[in-house]
Amino acid sequence: MTQELHRPVWATWWADGRPGAMTPEAYGQAMLDWVEQKAHSGPEPKEKYAEYTRLNAARARRVAKTYRMSVDMATILDSGRTGGQHWVVITESWCGDAVQCLPLIRMWAERAGVPLEVMLRDTGVPLIDDFLTRGGRSIPVWIVAEASGTVLGQWGPRPETARQMVLEHREAPEPKPPYAEFAAQVQLWYARDRGREIEREAREMLAGIVRDATLSF
Repeated sequence: MTQELHRPVWATWWADGRPGAMTPEAYGQAMLDWVEQKAHSGPEPKEKYAEYTRLNAARARRVAKTYRMSVDMATILDSGRTGGQHWVVITESWCGDAVQCLPLIRMWAERAGVPLEVMLRDTGVPLIDDFLTRGGRSIPVWIVAEASGTVLGQWGPRPETARQMVLEHREAPEPKPPYAEFAAQVQLWYARDRGREIEREAREMLAGIVRDATLSF
């Protein structure tokens, strides 16, 4: 198994009993509450984030309805190879990438019987600071840990195709489409893909964790 990195925020948070962590059910209810209040999960009121939260509540239902778990993924989850794991997802209600993966991770956790918790990035414990992406606080981040808190792997903030789309938009010369228009294109890709690429990358990560654990003996 690869050497454990130094993650001081994570280590303290875990030792303290994971304060601020929500069950998927609690997070789902919080999403409904934010929508009703025309609010969002962040610490500062922002109208556009409240609107993204409203859109994401509807998207989450669609993602859960249209996703079809592959036989390969079901085999991994039913095999018991994820036994003893504990999963954590760092997110925010307004995040367009997070809403595409969290419903899937929740389904996988339920199928495998793995505890899953949700942490917000921008309030409470700054857990994200131990899981930066190229130095940035990008979300979502899905963390796979042992029951002891040892981190085994992580995924995020988006699948490779979406990552390439973001990179190409960022590096495109001006004038380029407004970000809102570009974000809609990314969401269209997610809708057409129906979780297949996220699942494929998740299978690779979970299988890699099993291989590492086998080699460590």
